[in-house]
Amino acid sequence: MTSYIGVLNGQWRWLGKLPKVFNSSPGVERTFCNHCGTPLSFRSKNMSDVMHFFAAAMEEPEKFAPTLHVAFEEKLPWLKLADNLPTRFGPDYTKD
Repeated sequence: MTSYIGVLNGQWRWLGKLPKVFNSSPGVERTFCNHCGTPLSFRSKNMSDVMHFFAAAMEEPEKFAPTLHVAFEEKLPWLKLADNLPTRFGPDYTKD
């Protein structure tokens, strides 16, 4: 399971050296640390106005409260969520 924090373009910027960019599939861009290869972010053409940052790569991810669950159809069968947040199913996660 992966947790992302989605931030609208214009509301974030890279500090320091820019990460490596890898286009993992058509319309999908992923970034990685130049030094250790840690995944940092994900962007999809379907949601091109949002950069999704890996929560695990952030210093203080707890400062960002979740607002919804995306790609919910990909969850493992044992995962049970009881937070009553909305869920989005693919491929267009921006629509209800």
